[in-house]
Amino acid sequence: MQKGRVYSKEEMNSLNKRLKGAPLWRLIDMKIASLEWGRSEMTMEIKDTYLNVMGTCHGGVIATFADTVMGTALYSTGVTASATIEMNINFMEPVTAGQVLTGRGEVLRKGRTTAVIRAGLFVNDIMIAVARGTYNVFETDKQE
Repeated sequence: MQKGRVYSKEEMNSLNKRLKGAPLWRLIDMKIASLEWGRSEMTMEIKDTYLNVMGTCHGGVIATFADTVMGTALYSTGVTASATIEMNINFMEPVTAGQVLTGRGEVLRKGRTTAVIRAGLFVNDIMIAVARGTYNVFETDKQE
């Protein structure tokens, strides 16, 4: 995977279709909106089934989305297998059913065995959460 690479609309559609087969993606309906080297943008509409007893989106669902946004940014660099080593998240605003969450991930550093990534999560232009994670890199695309 070369720096500066931007995925085409057809590639994005194919990737989203393939990811829909994963059990987690069937539970939490996420979509990759754009992907380029070291960066990802994803969306997720908040459904009633994601709400906690207070009527707002459960923090675990938001954290799962943030983790996926960051993992997708790492994937864009040619990493084909990785695992989250650690992650932190700061929640700043509640999210309710019907709102669309947008996540933007950015690889801050990628080494041979680890990567550090951050994600900002937004509803419209309001940042609702920010996350940072460290990932173990297991496999990379041979073309990297």
